[in-house]
Amino acid sequence: MYRPPKPQPPPPPIRMPALGNIPAYEHIAQMLAQAQTARGRTVELVFINQNQHHEKMLSVRCPVDDSDPVWFFYSHFRDDDPGAPVDPSKHPPSWSYQSPDVALIHNIVTRECMGGPVEESQEQITTLSGFKTNNNSAAAGLAQAFRNAGAGLQAAQIQASMQGDLTNIQVPKLLMSIAMHELTGRMFIDGPQGGAEIFFESGKPLHANALDSQGDMAIIEMMTWQAGRFEFFDNERTTVRSVSQSLDTLVGQGAPLREYVRELNTHGLSMESYLVRRLPNLTEADFERAVYNGIPLDMNMQKLMYQCIDNQSTVFDVLRRRPMAKTEWLPILYNLVKCDLVVISNKAAQVQRKLPLEAMGLDRAVIQSGMRGLLRPETELVNYPLILHFVEQEFFRFESSGLPFSLIVFELAARTADGPQPLPIPHIREIAKRINLITRKIDLLAHFETFAFIILLPYTNVNSASVVANRITQAILSSPVCDLDPQYVAIAMGIAGLPEDCSEIGILLAGAKEAKKRAQQGSSPIVLLKDIR
Repeated sequence: MYRPPKPQPPPPPIRMPALGNIPAYEHIAQMLAQAQTARGRTVELVFINQNQHHEKMLSVRCPVDDSDPVWFFYSHFRDDDPGAPVDPSKHPPSWSYQSPDVALIHNIVTRECMGGPVEESQEQITTLSGFKTNNNSAAAGLAQAFRNAGAGLQAAQIQASMQGDLTNIQVPKLLMSIAMHELTGRMFIDGPQGGAEIFFESGKPLHANALDSQGDMAIIEMMTWQAGRFEFFDNERTTVRSVSQSLDTLVGQGAPLREYVRELNTHGLSMESYLVRRLPNLTEADFERAVYNGIPLDMNMQKLMYQCIDNQSTVFDVLRRRPMAKTEWLPILYNLVKCDLVVISNKAAQVQRKLPLEAMGLDRAVIQSGMRGLLRPETELVNYPLILHFVEQEFFRFESSGLPFSLIVFELAARTADGPQPLPIPHIREIAKRINLITRKIDLLAHFETFAFIILLPYTNVNSASVVANRITQAILSSPVCDLDPQYVAIAMGIAGLPEDCSEIGILLAGAKEAKKRAQQGSSPIVLLKDIR
């Protein structure tokens, strides 16, 4: 007589090591990774909610039919046998949710355990630059601004309702998840390039900042970022409206740029990479035939960028000479590389070096001795009165030749547990070395007034100065400054240029200072004078 086989018991759950606090994003991501590996089995994580002093449990199961994972949250979990599976009749879940979005689940669990989002006061909102003034008065002191910035940073870190790593979730997917769940608040991204933020209202982006870009271009810039940390702060709002296109449209524009970045990264692309022409005697007709087989782009723009490539310049040098938005230069460079016209190299093409001064019988030690009297001894930077002389000389050159020049005025601070403090001298010297590696030999870095610094950029318009400021920000924030983690470095830059912004030297200096002050008070670490007018 046929007897049907006995039903097999469900496989035992996979119990992860218990936690003594609310699970972080990484713990939930590990749960999902295990559940995806062992489809059909439940992965459980028991943790202590220290606010309420009792155990809770989160579990996830990935169905064998490849559908989205299902999450269960048990708010009053008790289990006499720690290894036994949960009995739903004894321990019904508080809620269940089907979603592959780790960031969303982390957000929901955190809210559940914290009793809902915590509102932030206006004084607790930190800025990307790391500075915040006590009020709108121009007389607000730097020390007070540092203290406010420190309090804002600590509050933001404590009250972030969602956080994670961009290596686990791509920026487009992260933004679409926020839109799909109609979240309201501010998302902050801290990447190797610097900081960026987007304000959302019911899932719609309203305002965005990334380096010196705002609005649509800032969001597209973020789309290309492959690494960094993100945090979402519930219910932070702004009155600024800079985003004009829908998120779907912006994601569509940013998607190909991400592919260009990924492909060019395999060739070793960085701002310090050298661009070398593969064919030295290429005719214009040959160039047009070569790029014809690439992606369709403006031919004149491709020719202009190709003409800037002299086998001795880095990507940064090329963009400084021919400033372009990332949406313009990235596809062009991708095309030039894919069409086998340009090679990305870690060194410049070899050329015959010019004879140094020593070969002409001049003693460099004499020059260096004379220069020492012009520098501040502790930092070896040009002192404040002398830089004003050089700015004036550049103004006289402009009056004679009409050639433009720009100024970058900036301030730096170290954010500590006791609040932001002026950077120690060794840190200033380290940052000065990084800046001098980026700037040209004709550019001048100097002290400015009491706490600030200034960079004089001859023969440089405002857009080119913006490229320089972006590169400096990346160089400062991409790696530790001595023993100081870059996330604790606050920076605010103001840019003004002549003749684009004004025609008088006094207005130029005042304008650069005002732009710097706006960077301290606002959400972008780089502000152009022309943008606040």
